Amino acid sequence: MDYDEKAAEKLEAVYLGRDVVAQRAHTMTLLELKPGEHVLDVGSGPGFLCEDMAVAVGPSGRVHGVDISEPLLARAEARKSAGNLSYGFADATALPDDDATYDVVVSTQVAEYVPDIAAYCAECFRMLKPGGRALIVATDWDAVTFHSNDMDRMRAVFDAFGPHCADPRLPRTLGRRLRDAGFVVDDVSGFPIINTDWSLENYSTTFLDFIRSYILGQGTMAAEVLDAWVDEQKSLAEAGAYYFQTTRVFFEAHKPI
Repeated sequence: MDYDEKAAEKLEAVYLGRDVVAQRAHTMTLLELKPGEHVLDVGSGPGFLCEDMAVAVGPSGRVHGVDISEPLLARAEARKSAGNLSYGFADATALPDDDATYDVVVSTQVAEYVPDIAAYCAECFRMLKPGGRALIVATDWDAVTFHSNDMDRMRAVFDAFGPHCADPRLPRTLGRRLRDAGFVVDDVSGFPIINTDWSLENYSTTFLDFIRSYILGQGTMAAEVLDAWVDEQKSLAEAGAYYFQTTRVFFEAHKPI
């Protein structure tokens, strides 16, 4: 998915919501970063996780974020507050660093957007030092749920949204793909996001706008159909019947010594 300036702004709004802030805190807990570690963030987006990681590894450590979106990299650079943090343009399947450069590789909500997932996994493996660890986070987009009284329209919306990533069902095969690249997969766990009210702080509220904007940009569904879908969600919220859920899937793995 290409992020122009408008799309980057909408994505940043999603990252600032309380649900994704909580997800980021959970990510930091699983990473267990230590002072002095060198960390690579593949698909670093607007840089919020990189900022947290730079604090965790301290001045003796280093965090490098890479992305293919110039607007997102510009936003990350603009907020950069640590001297041990850097960013660069790079494709996730052709990373520029030498082999065995990093202690940790992290990549959140990126893998499902990469067409060549085998090359992606191989590059994450190559970047790690022996014994280094990886944390890869992905979503099964078929399992994302909004309550609706018009399920035909609901399915049509998500069918139109499906092409926003290369593999909307990636978590179902990602463990095997990581093992094929040489990783030992240590754990697979879920982080649920559930919203039952309409709030600009909720992930689902900003996500609705993101879905609508993407589909409109593709020209695959009429604006009035999308507006009716959004209006129904607002009406459900007013009636106390709003419901949304998704689960982020966390793959913890390491490179054998």
